[in-house]
Amino acid sequence: MRLDRHRRPLTATAVVALVLTAGACGTSFNAQTNQQYQASIGADDRDADVQVLGGLLVTGENGSATLSATLINTTDTDQRLTSVTLVSSDGIELAVASSDSDDLVIAPGEARTLGLVDDETQRLPSKIYTVFGIEPVGLYYTLTLTFADAGEIAINIPSVARNEIYADVALPPGGDAAENLKKSGQDAMDKAAEKGESEGGH
Repeated sequence: MRLDRHRRPLTATAVVALVLTAGACGTSFNAQTNQQYQASIGADDRDADVQVLGGLLVTGENGSATLSATLINTTDTDQRLTSVTLVSSDGIELAVASSDSDDLVIAPGEARTLGLVDDETQRLPSKIYTVFGIEPVGLYYTLTLTFADAGEIAINIPSVARNEIYADVALPPGGDAAENLKKSGQDAMDKAAEKGESEGGH
């Protein structure tokens, strides 16, 4: 549950970020790269201290997906993202892996976009969160972001099929890490299937 607190005035950077989001088109926005934010079918939460814009899961192969969202810190202190969880509509928590073990720190007034492909034009690298177990495409999942100071933000986000619109969203990783994550995701999908069969038998 998100911690309630008095809203602080937006810094100049955050105001500019919010203005840029209005009436634009696509999923990408990164204050560090001057990339244009493009609105999509992603979910928004503008009421939290750290706002979430364009949240969605861009699917890959075999139930894989990359989290894409822009986070805007509207407070006057650094906000550190300590945890990301994803739960299906069946109540199954899916395994989430990040591109590194460091917490994401968002400076006051800063906007950071999750899930972008590495690009030399970015001042700061994009944090990438990958998940397996996203089947079928089109369902909604509950994303919970936990910040050290701003508390928890829970938002329902859709899964979408990858196409040219999401060309700048990173693909899931390969190698052993991907195989381990895929196994965890497959376990989650199996549990969801078993639950569906059990409920259908009543």
